[in-house]
Amino acid sequence: MKHRIAIAILGSLVLLSGCGDQLPTDVPEPYFYQGFLDRGWDKYEAEIFSNEQGTGALDYFKDAIDCNVQGVEGFVGAGWSALFVSDEWRIADSYLYMAIQLDAGAFPMMNPAESQVQDTMWTVFECLHPDLPPAVLDPILEMTADSGIVWVGDAIDDIIDDDPIQYRFQPFVSDPIAMFTADNGYSTGISSVDSIAGGWIYMTTPQVVMKVGGDNYYVWINVDDQMNYEYRTFTASGNETQYAYDALAGIVMLQDIRGENGDALLGCAAAWGLDQLNGDYLFGSGKDYAGLETITNVHLKGMAASIAYENQAFRYAWFTCTSEGYGTDLDPADAGFVVDLMFVIEDMLNS
Repeated sequence: MKHRIAIAILGSLVLLSGCGDQLPTDVPEPYFYQGFLDRGWDKYEAEIFSNEQGTGALDYFKDAIDCNVQGVEGFVGAGWSALFVSDEWRIADSYLYMAIQLDAGAFPMMNPAESQVQDTMWTVFECLHPDLPPAVLDPILEMTADSGIVWVGDAIDDIIDDDPIQYRFQPFVSDPIAMFTADNGYSTGISSVDSIAGGWIYMTTPQVVMKVGGDNYYVWINVDDQMNYEYRTFTASGNETQYAYDALAGIVMLQDIRGENGDALLGCAAAWGLDQLNGDYLFGSGKDYAGLETITNVHLKGMAASIAYENQAFRYAWFTCTSEGYGTDLDPADAGFVVDLMFVIEDMLNS
């Protein structure tokens, strides 16, 4: 353990060395920044996080931050220590945010909320259903181009029965990385996100039967329908180091343990973003605190899948699992899909 003691204080102790038992016995040792970090990680390793058993890890990391507000490691340590002190979850986000901000120069995630309206040629939300190639779709679009919000859904229903339709679309902000659903403001149908790749969001939309003027209309994403959604983006600065990696991992952990009070999209975006930055992530790699946690990308993706699962975003959870090679044999059309997915997630968390 490296404890740096100021020369002036050392000199004072020498001058006072002849005072015998008149010296005070309760003078605290001046640790300074590195010393507070060392003590903090020592307490962290001993699993003493709060001050219920004396000075805990979180207190030492707070002292380190007071010594050096630009010191990234102090914020990393405080953020991770706060994970184990439920009363501090409220500010754990702030510590982890500051660690990334200081290390990378910018926080990489945004949380846009947007709406887009389907046009008459079905090009805002592109239909990917295999039974509706252009040769079939184009004549239907031509027939329905002027029909407005009440669309001739029967024509499509006769072709694909009542199957869900797959779509893809691009949000307004680039680099989407986490999204669960898109809500139809007209039919109230909910589209589930299947995957996100190359700036495109792929999703499955169930059929909704609507009664208009006594007639039934079979709709998915209709002409003039407004689709509402929110998502997370991830744009790396290119300056991220191990400190930012560990802070991102802490964000995943924090949103997971918060449960329904956590920011689910943020937790998932942090896991996916970290995977983009460091596909071989290990906690603390190359730092003095390496090995204090055994966490890999598989564990973090498992946590992200668990977060999505708890929010009933089963398709996105499955997509997250398959990105690490887990659950590739599952089929969302199977009756036991949701239960089987739960076991896959458990395997990732226990790997």
